[in-house]
Amino acid sequence: MIYTDDLVVVTHRPLSEGVPMPGYLFVETIRHAATLADLSDAEGAAIGWAVRRAAYALRTELSPEYVFSAITGRSVAHFHQHVFVRPAGTPETVDWFASWSNGQHIDESVLAVMCERLATHFTQNHVTP
Repeated sequence: MIYTDDLVVVTHRPLSEGVPMPGYLFVETIRHAATLADLSDAEGAAIGWAVRRAAYALRTELSPEYVFSAITGRSVAHFHQHVFVRPAGTPETVDWFASWSNGQHIDESVLAVMCERLATHFTQNHVTP
């Protein structure tokens, strides 16, 4: 876990899913909400704050070429926003949303240290309307 409060949680994608690369975060609501339209105003504000912090943390800690974000939700009926990097040096032939199998891979111990570093970018409390 990277960050949690009473409305949202930020985690790194499990290394067992897809290619075990650093810099793929999920920002989710604590309360079950199936879609973006189902969020309360407070949850929407908290998600916005956490997504922006996640993007800043990834850019600062990993120096990627890009940081992307998407809401897809076809496979899980629970709101979650993806925030993920395109590592520097990724070939142009690799789509923006695809993992690059030749990119930097990490193990659980490296992931734990990286998540601790990312967590330091979530220290400011946010204000919800």
